Amino acid sequence: MTDEPRSSARRARRAALFVVLASLAFAASGPLARYARPVHPLAIAFGRVALAAIALSLLDLRAIARSAARLSPRQGAAVLCAGLLLAVHFALFLWGLDRTSLAAALSLVSLEPLAVVLCAWAFFGVRPTRSEQAGVLLATVGALVVARSAGAGDHRLSGDLLVVGATLLYGLYVSFARGLRDALPARSYAALVYGSAAVFLAVALPFAPGALEGVTPPPAHAAVAIVALALVPTVVGHTAVQIAARRMSPSIVALVSPGETLGGIVIGALWLHATPTALEIAGAAIILAGATVAILGSSSSAAASAG
Repeated sequence: MTDEPRSSARRARRAALFVVLASLAFAASGPLARYARPVHPLAIAFGRVALAAIALSLLDLRAIARSAARLSPRQGAAVLCAGLLLAVHFALFLWGLDRTSLAAALSLVSLEPLAVVLCAWAFFGVRPTRSEQAGVLLATVGALVVARSAGAGDHRLSGDLLVVGATLLYGLYVSFARGLRDALPARSYAALVYGSAAVFLAVALPFAPGALEGVTPPPAHAAVAIVALALVPTVVGHTAVQIAARRMSPSIVALVSPGETLGGIVIGALWLHATPTALEIAGAAIILAGATVAILGSSSSAAASAG
């Protein structure tokens, strides 16, 4: 076997390992957030990013401080904006999750790769391929199927809309942060973004009705869930995606969101007995199909361009 096939095989193994591990880390997010009740969703979001920022800072505070000091005023403002977008993304997702069924929220998470495609088109003029356009259309149909199940059990349309808003902001966050890839190392970037997101959420907490009432300190099970949210889907999952986005194709990185949906629904059903309805299963399948079509189309387009 020549060096090139060996190198390609190693890249394929690394990509597969990344997708599996990151998907598992992200899959824990929805079930853990649901388990953290009755803590307010905004308080969960704050605890998640604040603890994640602390955890990364403990690993190498000096390196993070040096990276921050080297940022230009424009780059520093961009990091703060990325933190604001992440803060609102987490707030909307967790608030939406609290107001709808676990299966519906996790199904709609699979719209994130498509949100990235649309934001890249809107802000960078990167026109989606035909496969990506077909994927967006198919996933939109799936989202409408999921919405049709609203009113059954915990499923509410208001929560669905909040989660959709979170997915759109995720696409904007990824597009916005793309220009900072070369400004500082991935781990330092993640720590600074998590820290700035925590500051924005801390400012918002007193203005959210009920956010600071009745759960100070939080119940033991909720505190454990928030710590796990910070360490597993945030420090491990989000930071891994930040690093992978610099080294792997976007189509590979995008596979994490469908993996999060599938893994989260399975974990929720086994752990929390949050069994999805037939319409939620059908909608999730259509969204996953749309995301897969878009991702494979993006991958094929990238390969053709490289050739």
